[in-house]
Amino acid sequence: MKTLIRPGKTLSPETILFILAVLGSALYISLIFNDNLWVDEAFTASLIRGTFPEVIRDTVNDTLPPFYNILGFLAVSLFGFSAPVLKFCSCLPMILLLFFGGRKLYSIRGFRPAFLYELFLMSMPHFIHYGVEIRMYSWGVFSCGMAALCFLTAAEDKKALRDMMLFTVFSGYIHHFALVSCGMLWLILLLCLLRGKRTDELISALKMLGIFLILYLPGLILSAWQIKNASSYFAMAPLSIRSFMSDLRFPFVTNLTPLSAALLVSVIFAAAFSLLKDRDAGTLQGVMLLSVLYLTLLFAYLVSFLFGRSLFTARYLVPSLSVLWLGAAILWDKVLSFFEGRNFLTPILIALIALTGVTGYLNMFKEEYSPGAEIMKDYFSANLTADDACIIDEDVPEIGICFDYYFPELKRTDWKNADKIKGNLWYIEKNGSENSVEKAEKYRYNLKYINGFFFDRYSFSLYRAEKEDRDQAGLP
Repeated sequence: MKTLIRPGKTLSPETILFILAVLGSALYISLIFNDNLWVDEAFTASLIRGTFPEVIRDTVNDTLPPFYNILGFLAVSLFGFSAPVLKFCSCLPMILLLFFGGRKLYSIRGFRPAFLYELFLMSMPHFIHYGVEIRMYSWGVFSCGMAALCFLTAAEDKKALRDMMLFTVFSGYIHHFALVSCGMLWLILLLCLLRGKRTDELISALKMLGIFLILYLPGLILSAWQIKNASSYFAMAPLSIRSFMSDLRFPFVTNLTPLSAALLVSVIFAAAFSLLKDRDAGTLQGVMLLSVLYLTLLFAYLVSFLFGRSLFTARYLVPSLSVLWLGAAILWDKVLSFFEGRNFLTPILIALIALTGVTGYLNMFKEEYSPGAEIMKDYFSANLTADDACIIDEDVPEIGICFDYYFPELKRTDWKNADKIKGNLWYIEKNGSENSVEKAEKYRYNLKYINGFFFDRYSFSLYRAEKEDRDQAGLP
């Protein structure tokens, strides 16, 4: 048996893959027990906090498919509303892909590519980050990853073709760009069948696409409604040649530039070496899987340019990462097979994966368990009263949306309406804002500095605003 490590009499290949999946699951679960959220997570969590009719209404008025919001609502209804519950909803698909994806790849390709794929799933850039984020991207990773695994045998196996269709339907109810990436898998499959003049298989694939359209029709109608309503305001940061080059590197970006470069070189080497040595079906499938992310990227830029504004940001590529690293696992298996008996590349590859995983995990652990959110919550819990209100000074609503999650009862106001507040008036200045004193003095308020606070990726200065002619006796 060609293996990365050699299972002996004590541990079978299935047992080793199971143990690795358990370790990967423990890694993800270890990151969920905190309350550090950024603006998109806070927005999603606040939406899920409502009643079911409110969740459905807000989902329809949002720009994304309904699956994650409904799943989150069901989860908090059963287990209570908390960030760990919602973060577990996000790491669950990574756990499922570790167990079922690894097992499925083992049945198709054998032990070594399955072992590598599980290692990639628990180590590669962005998996650890987006695998616990309170958003739908991890479910996109799962749907695209399972669709890609089905793609490997879809041309020969009608059951795999059917499952690929079902996972594609599922992707459409998760995220638009998860569906785009699955669509690229279908495009590649159809082109391969056309090129091979496999008429019967081509007809079967087209039938499955017809069934897909029927099953996805409700999602398509919802998406059309959302796009129509959001067309006047939804746009991401402008796209450019520089952003395109950055997006090309996206799968390999870590906090260490040499490590990022090594990851990029490792995948290019595996693809180039495999193509030079053996252009068999396995190698070609591996390269096709690598191409899905970049086909998705090209589609995103094309659509954005056709619409005249950016509808894309790099994190929309996250679902296709499971396809890319599946391709990398298959290609590295080909490389290591060629060097069987002279396996000096194995320790280099394992060291690279381990260093990437440790770096990503430590960075994410530091981010998730930063004490800033708890310090902020403790202060406000001790000092807020029912009649208090706050003014938040920021150019883009980020801290304000997060405060809707952290302190849903804290009223928001502005300087013009500040006189109506009976309790304390808190002024929150996002670091980098200017002219706060002038703004307060214009409305005859003095600002008393309290402290600086931070959570997730945000920091701000907290002041208590005091009216110049106001009796401040008794205020905390």
